[in-house]
Amino acid sequence: MLKNKLIVSFVVLFASTAICFAQGMEPKKRVRMMSGMQHTTLYSSMVRRTLMKAEGLNLTEEQKKELASIKEQYLYPMVRKEADFRVSHMKIMDMLRDPDFDPLKVKSEIKRANDINLEIANMSIDALAAIRKAIGPENFKKINTMPMMGKPYMKRGGTSNSNDSE
Repeated sequence: MLKNKLIVSFVVLFASTAICFAQGMEPKKRVRMMSGMQHTTLYSSMVRRTLMKAEGLNLTEEQKKELASIKEQYLYPMVRKEADFRVSHMKIMDMLRDPDFDPLKVKSEIKRANDINLEIANMSIDALAAIRKAIGPENFKKINTMPMMGKPYMKRGGTSNSNDSE
């Protein structure tokens, strides 16, 4: 079962990398697809945007303190883990460029990357639950219907027609 998951992960990783390389060869192509590395940043971005919206509410001082502690407890560690994930991804790509790569080492690093990604996903769920607890279910429902100020981060379909970064 674990072997199958690793193989599927490797195939997805390889396919997304191949797509990224292929898009890089088309000079007039402006639409960017989401790669595996961008996927992990969606978790911290969602938590960060939810915190920003929550901070815009009329909150008590206690609620504001709770939100600040959520940044320390969840958001900043998530960003660090995202960096670890990127490093792991770079190691995988470096290993695969070697014509004599060791499949066991590559699989081990893919497992490590998947474990990091799972940790980030779990942390985002815990962070969102902590935000909901701090501001209350009604306010949480309210901020999930509030639009973000400025440009949207992502357009429908997982692509962005802009070269702007956040």
